[in-house]
Amino acid sequence: MRRPGSGPYQCLGKHLARLELRIVLGTLFRRVPTPRLTAPRDASHFVNGSAFSVSALPVTW
Repeated sequence: MRRPGSGPYQCLGKHLARLELRIVLGTLFRRVPTPRLTAPRDASHFVNGSAFSVSALPVTW
């Protein structure tokens, strides 16, 4: 069974979102080169148990 959004009919917004994220993160790390978590990673709030989607990530620099 194929995952939704895969195969020949992928969402066009997926590619735009990835490009935007690359630009935003690149700019952020150039302007703020020393971000640090203010709480342990285990205390981060992840969306639906995902290992990648966080709803809050407190940082300082």
